[in-house]
Amino acid sequence: MAKKQVISKSGGGKLYANVATDTSVGAVDAGEYVLLNGVGVLDESVLPNEISNFVLKDNCAEAGITVGKLVALTSTGFVLADNGSIDREAIGVALTAGTVGQQMMVAIAGRLTISGSTFAKGTRYYLGSAGAAIATPPDNVANKISQFIGKALSSTSIHLEFGQSIITTAL
Repeated sequence: MAKKQVISKSGGGKLYANVATDTSVGAVDAGEYVLLNGVGVLDESVLPNEISNFVLKDNCAEAGITVGKLVALTSTGFVLADNGSIDREAIGVALTAGTVGQQMMVAIAGRLTISGSTFAKGTRYYLGSAGAAIATPPDNVANKISQFIGKALSSTSIHLEFGQSIITTAL
């Protein structure tokens, strides 16, 4: 557990040094301040179970996974999801950038804000290629995955609701 100090100011204007942590081992850490970990996110150990149930951790198995990309889970870890590969259906959205062989975090459900995204509010999104979300499902294209990802709540926010994958065929 990494312990650090944070400075807080009392109502009377006095400064105090307080213990803070970026991970938790349980009740012994009750009452401590919580900090972002080394990759800039809250560690799963400091989140309530209701929230941590929406986040997966596993190894990154492919280079090029950046924050906000859709990912698939294989026997070796997370890879970019891709509608052109039947074994790469989306399971979540990268919350941390992936480094091959290192652990990364992925959101698998709920509301997610992705800085820099350009969603159209109210639009349904589907799995695209190379970890992208697209607004049009790949209907009538042979051997593509048509998978609903979620619905945009704003230009930078989406409600994740991964649907069943359907393998498309050409007409």
